[in-house]
Amino acid sequence: MTIIKQTGVQSNGHMKNLRGYINDDRKVLVRDSLNMDGCTNPKRWAHHMWMTREMYGHNKSARRVRDKKTGELKDAKNTVLYHQILGFNPDECDLNGGRLSPEDCMRYAKEYVGKHYPNQQIVMALHNEYCKADKTHRYAVHIVINRTDLSTGKRLDEGRGKSAKVKRASRIRDLDREWGLKQVVEGERNSSVHKKQPSRIEKELAARGIDSYKTNLRELCRIAAGEAENIYDYRELLESWGVDTEFKRGRMYVTDTDNNRYAFSVAKLDADLGTKGLEAAFTANVAKSIHAEGSAAVAEKRDIERQKAMGTETKERYLAQIRSVYRKYRKEIRGMEGMEIVDIPKLKLPRPDSDIADDSEVKRLILACWRGADELRAEVSSTVMPKGKKNGGNAGSGGSQRAQQAPTQERPEPNKENGER
Repeated sequence: MTIIKQTGVQSNGHMKNLRGYINDDRKVLVRDSLNMDGCTNPKRWAHHMWMTREMYGHNKSARRVRDKKTGELKDAKNTVLYHQILGFNPDECDLNGGRLSPEDCMRYAKEYVGKHYPNQQIVMALHNEYCKADKTHRYAVHIVINRTDLSTGKRLDEGRGKSAKVKRASRIRDLDREWGLKQVVEGERNSSVHKKQPSRIEKELAARGIDSYKTNLRELCRIAAGEAENIYDYRELLESWGVDTEFKRGRMYVTDTDNNRYAFSVAKLDADLGTKGLEAAFTANVAKSIHAEGSAAVAEKRDIERQKAMGTETKERYLAQIRSVYRKYRKEIRGMEGMEIVDIPKLKLPRPDSDIADDSEVKRLILACWRGADELRAEVSSTVMPKGKKNGGNAGSGGSQRAQQAPTQERPEPNKENGER
């Protein structure tokens, strides 16, 4: 896919700049020419072409026009040269892994001018052009075409500006097809390494530190494309940000509600936001969302398992601790045989963490330790419990005192059947 542009050279200043650009050996990689046999010095091409035009009277305008201010007749602007640029797709240049070398690009250009401008004096210079915006390189052939037709002695005339532009694009499209190069698709991104650049006016505004509303629209459309999962979400997002959307002839247009004089095609704002580009973005966002949800579920499961493992570890550590406390308590109590029960200390267990306080195994072991401690106190005590108060009396009183004297461990809900209060 090759892009062609053309400008007419009318002023001496334009001619000077063009001559300097074509003759700069630091930038030119390959040179070539057509019908310039009489030019012995390649860098004197501008003078050689001037002499040819002078011979045929083409250095002067062929028309006179009336001045809008004074009404007097004056010479019309005279286009003496055409400056065409053949810009090759960065993807197809060998700089970026493509198959076109500088020599291939120049052969393409020479085939083009030989077919369509066989009787014009032409010089060509190939440059390696660099885009600062996205840091990409590509090859471009700059072609200078003298307007004098050597076979007819007339000026080259390709017709009105718009029709001539369409004709040149058609020629390039046909030649691209012959060379097997990628074709331009309107409204789609045509290069994987180089994006469409801002317009001249946008660049001038940016240079003055001003963001045009068109630039803001483009950025909002890009941001929405990175978040939405379908066209409905996309439009809702944009409209929530003050951007009106509508479809015309199968194309989506956006309008800034703060400056609704113009509507812009989304694909024109950014080729990545064409129909295929948006579909690809939506698909990627759905996949990203699914992946994120899956990752969140996995993370949640892992967190639950980690908390469960931590809880199990905490529980096992606590159970081992109270077993140790209980064994130590039994050993101490055995040495208090014959003492009155009120003088024998009650079992004090450490309070469990809140994470395991309601665990059934923890509760069972705590109650078992308390029951075993109460039975041991009664066994070694010299005090004889009154009859008829096997589950009450001192044992019940002891249970009540234990609740008061063991602040480090609260017992479960009081069991009235065992005399607890």
